[in-house]
Amino acid sequence: MKKLITTALLTALCTISTAALATPVAMTGSFASGSLSDNTYSAVFSGKSFLPTDYTVNSLSFSFTFLDDGKDNWTTSAPVSNGSSGLSDYGYHTSSSRARYQTFFETVQRTSDQESARLSIGGVTLGSGSTTWTESSQTTTGPLTAKYDGRGCDWWGFGPCYDYYTKSETETTTVSRDYTGAFTISGIISDKSIIDELLRNDQLTLNLKVTGDLLLTGSQLMLDYTKVIPAAEVPEPSSILLALAGLAGLGAVRRRSKQSKA
Repeated sequence: MKKLITTALLTALCTISTAALATPVAMTGSFASGSLSDNTYSAVFSGKSFLPTDYTVNSLSFSFTFLDDGKDNWTTSAPVSNGSSGLSDYGYHTSSSRARYQTFFETVQRTSDQESARLSIGGVTLGSGSTTWTESSQTTTGPLTAKYDGRGCDWWGFGPCYDYYTKSETETTTVSRDYTGAFTISGIISDKSIIDELLRNDQLTLNLKVTGDLLLTGSQLMLDYTKVIPAAEVPEPSSILLALAGLAGLGAVRRRSKQSKA
């Protein structure tokens, strides 16, 4: 008897919980996969055919994943001078010449395009994202060039004479800022007007504004709904309690019958 009562109670609880079970379902429709570049794209999503007869839509969740395609346009700035060093006294260079040395320092900025995407519906932005930049630098040294500074003699013209030179080189540091990587635009739509539009037309148009060159690697729109069970199919709590009380009473009667026979 105890097993019978327990089974009835579990059945009643399962019936009640089923009435409030939220279920996600993937909607049909997607943006063009592959490469997207400097344009606005539209896609129509639907999913009403997957819903039961009676339901309540709770929310819509979306997730779109993008990746830099690696094909970037680069902008290189003009060199910016960072000063110089050297120009010390002339030192012996050869038996007939003397030289002094100078190094010029400069920086060049090299930047790629930043890619971005913005997801919207009816002019309302749902989310946006962009590639992030990574910075690296490389230093190179140009060839050594010589400038003739003239000829001079020691000891007021009576000593040895030398040709004088200034030798210089340029050290260039190129700083590269490359916008790259992956990003995801995701979120949950709970706006009732948007949900009502979907339920009315079974069409939800999303717009995607892309700047730069991107790869769309994944897209999904999930519809979260709750199946509504008609009241006639869901036992009232009072009915469940009466049924359990009846089962308990039946068990008591059987126990007394067994005791009287004994």
